[in-house]
Amino acid sequence: MSVRCSVCLLLLAVSAAACGDDSQTRDCQQHRDPKRQAAACTQIISSDPKSAEAYNNRCFAHNELQQYGKSVPDCDMAIKLDPRNASAHNNRGVAYEMQGAFERALDDYSKAVMLYPKFATAFANRGDVYSKKGDKERAVAEYRKAVAIEPANPLALEGLKRLGARP
Repeated sequence: MSVRCSVCLLLLAVSAAACGDDSQTRDCQQHRDPKRQAAACTQIISSDPKSAEAYNNRCFAHNELQQYGKSVPDCDMAIKLDPRNASAHNNRGVAYEMQGAFERALDDYSKAVMLYPKFATAFANRGDVYSKKGDKERAVAEYRKAVAIEPANPLALEGLKRLGARP
């Protein structure tokens, strides 16, 4: 399980109630097997094409499978259905970041923290983008924001360590 997967579980669990409680729903919400997750979310979407959470969870699964070209349309749909879904903005930001579209990623991470100001992972993700862009000062500032919210955030702590900075 990736660091991003672990950190996003909380937000996804909070939104899980919107999808119901059958086995398809559980599989769509789980993060141990992204292929199974994507397939289950696809089934939910086929029966409920307005399930923002199913689109967001499938986006997440595609990110885990490094299928970023499939992630973005799913997150786009999740955001269209629920514009205030901070997790969908964060997940789309991950897809953009992994494709090297850093400005688009920063826009999505910033929208995520605007919608949910305590979204430590989105701050840490912004730190990753700034680090990749060579802006150590801004990267450290973002990682520290993440740690201030969530002191054990592994993504932020890893970023600070990589840059030789203290939390």
